Amino acid sequence: MTTTHTLPQCWQDLADLLAAGIDRALLYGPPGTGKTYAGLTMKPANQPAYRLICTDEMTTAEISGLWQPNGDKFTYREGLAVKAWRNGGRLVVDEINRANGDVMSLLLAFTDTVASSSWQNPETGETVRPATGFSVIMTMNGEPDDLEPALLDRFSARVKINEPHPDAIAQLPTYLHTLARALGTETDPTRRASVRAIQTLAQVAERHGLPRAAQLVLPHLANAITDAALVAQLENPTQ
Repeated sequence: MTTTHTLPQCWQDLADLLAAGIDRALLYGPPGTGKTYAGLTMKPANQPAYRLICTDEMTTAEISGLWQPNGDKFTYREGLAVKAWRNGGRLVVDEINRANGDVMSLLLAFTDTVASSSWQNPETGETVRPATGFSVIMTMNGEPDDLEPALLDRFSARVKINEPHPDAIAQLPTYLHTLARALGTETDPTRRASVRAIQTLAQVAERHGLPRAAQLVLPHLANAITDAALVAQLENPTQ
C-alpha cells in the first residue's frame, strides 16, 4: 500500500506503529475500509504474507497443519501460521472474533511473544520458532471488547480503522471520490457504504449510468448518491 496521499488519522496511527517496529496489531472497525489489504501490504516488499480467514467452522488445520495421504503413507502438511513463522512472514488473521474455541487457543500460541513461541512438527519432531521479521495483523468488524482478554493482552496496539484508505478511493472515478469518503466515514450504519460497494457502483455505472447503478447497488441511498455525484461532476466538469 502506497502513501502518496494525505493519510486520515487512523491510517497514520497504524503507519506510525509499524514504523516503530510493532509486530502485533489489531485493526477493528466497520467493514470495507481496507483493514485486510493493509495487513497484506503495509510491510516490507520482500516479506511474504499469509492470510487466515476465521469462521465458525474453521479448524486448526489451516493454522498448524494436518496429516494428508501421500501414496501409501501419510505426511504432515504445515499450516499457514507455521509457514509464516518459518519465513519471517506477515500473518493476517481476518475476522478474529469469529474464531471458535480450538482455533482461538491455537492462535493464542502462535501469536505469543517470540521468546515464548515454539511448535513441534509431529512428523519430523523439528521444533519451529518464529523467524526474524515475523509479524501479525488481526482484523475484526466489531469492538476489541468482544475478544478474549488473553488475546487482547498480546495485541496492545489497536487501531480503529474508521475511514477508507486514500489509495483505495484514488482507484475510483474522480467524481466518486467525495462520495466514497463521505459514505465511508458515515457514522449512521444505514447510510454507510464501503469502498467495495462504491467500486461495484462504478462498474455498473459504466454500463447503465449512475442513477440506474445506484438503484441496483445501493437502492436505499440512490437519490443521495445521484445528487452528490452530479454536484461533483458539475464542480469538476473535466474529470
